[in-house]
Amino acid sequence: MTSKMTFEADKRDDPISHDTWLTQQINTAFENMENGLAVFVSNEEANAQMEDFKAEIRARNKNL
Repeated sequence: MTSKMTFEADKRDDPISHDTWLTQQINTAFENMENGLAVFVSNEEANAQMEDFKAEIRARNKNL
């Protein structure tokens, strides 16, 4: 199961410790890697994706 929920969102549904949540996230990441489901990008590509993401958020906030 792939979860993009944050620790805060998870806390509302199932009160677990941060360490437990983090361990689950790490285990899921390794499972995805072992199953060929992980996609790795270069640092440059990650930075470009983050800049695009930030620009989208800024554009949305301008329209409010």
